[in-house]
Amino acid sequence: MTCFRSFFAAFVALTFTCIASAQPAAPAFSSRPGAAYTLYLNFTGFNYTGSWGGQTPGNVVAYNGQAGPTFTIAEQASIKNIWSRVSESYFPFNINVTTVDPAAAAGNSTYLARQHYYDTTARVMHSVIGNGNAGFFNGAGGVSYVGTWATSNSAGSGYGTNWSFTNRLGGYSAYHNIFTATVHENGHAAGLSHQGDYIGSTLVNSYSTNNGSSVLAPSMGVGYSASRDVFAVGRINTNTSTIQNDALRILQNSGMGGFINDGIGRTLATASPLALNGALINSLNNQGVIVPVSDSNPNPIGASNYTKGFYSFSTAVTGVNTITVNAGTQFLTPGAVDPHASLDSTLRLLDNLGNQLAIANTSGLSESISMNLGAGQYFIEVSSAGGKQASLGPTNNWAARQFYDMGAYFLTGSIQSVPEPGSLALISLVVIGIVVYRRRVR
Repeated sequence: MTCFRSFFAAFVALTFTCIASAQPAAPAFSSRPGAAYTLYLNFTGFNYTGSWGGQTPGNVVAYNGQAGPTFTIAEQASIKNIWSRVSESYFPFNINVTTVDPAAAAGNSTYLARQHYYDTTARVMHSVIGNGNAGFFNGAGGVSYVGTWATSNSAGSGYGTNWSFTNRLGGYSAYHNIFTATVHENGHAAGLSHQGDYIGSTLVNSYSTNNGSSVLAPSMGVGYSASRDVFAVGRINTNTSTIQNDALRILQNSGMGGFINDGIGRTLATASPLALNGALINSLNNQGVIVPVSDSNPNPIGASNYTKGFYSFSTAVTGVNTITVNAGTQFLTPGAVDPHASLDSTLRLLDNLGNQLAIANTSGLSESISMNLGAGQYFIEVSSAGGKQASLGPTNNWAARQFYDMGAYFLTGSIQSVPEPGSLALISLVVIGIVVYRRRVR
């Protein structure tokens, strides 16, 4: 991964040739329509006109080399897979991750006109995902300018476009690597620098791997080998005295606003009613996002530093109730967790006074509780596990890196909200028996 700071970028005059956009139609996905910021993931290919960072991008073909008018069903599923992963990483923020081209929607049909739109339109980032051409930052998994997303920039600067190179990340189906690089490069666009690993004051990894962890890595390091890739707080790799809080820096972009408010009750008194389909918890109507409590000083460590989601429900009969908090989004299949999650969740079941009846906080990201409950009112509390320390530990890693446990979730399970069908049948038989008996007496 490579980045370039806007204040020393090379400029080369653009070749003013209008090139018609002959591209396959992209499937339309959007994570947060109407958000203040737009991250456009371009899978349709792009012939960049002129130079970028003093080099020539050339023509990047559409995802999987698709040259026809539409993507295949398999290609569309792959695009949605990558889009869902990137969406999850940016879900706590006022950012719409989309495959819908805002430049085309604004009436721009040529490559040059679209480039002009991306460069000069504030809060829009054009992220090209495709094979990198030989010689264009050869060896890099992706490239981006730093801190150019928030502002309107000069036409021809290239500041509104960045790149993730599928052929250098393991191929078109290397979903984890492609998403990791895309989140990383757009972190640069939002003003983030690389984070490094230190022992004492000695830099041991220029791109932090969290000491080679296969479990957890920082988005602004390199997370190809880690199953989970999240934003963090830690020292940047060019200055041991500078600590970067990724989430805070993203919020500091002009017009970004604070963390997303999901509208779910954040206290017992404001708990949201649990939405049910019969006895089943409706996953689409019981979903939210856990974010840091503070917009001005977000702290990744400590469950109390994150918001909570509260839900209320009532049971009509005694029976086993099962509640699962699924960490992550459900963009691909409703009720099923998408392949990447940022949140490590904690689940609590409370009585009508708020006393804890059960808790689930295992080493997994999602949690589940099954419990026999009598008729009455109850509450569900969803919270963060409270962040993670770097694997080197605070005593070995000078001002050790700290990882955020924030992100989307949704609920599934079943609630004994009405008598079971067998009980209803029994009640009906009893009533009928009474009616028949009375008729006989008469």
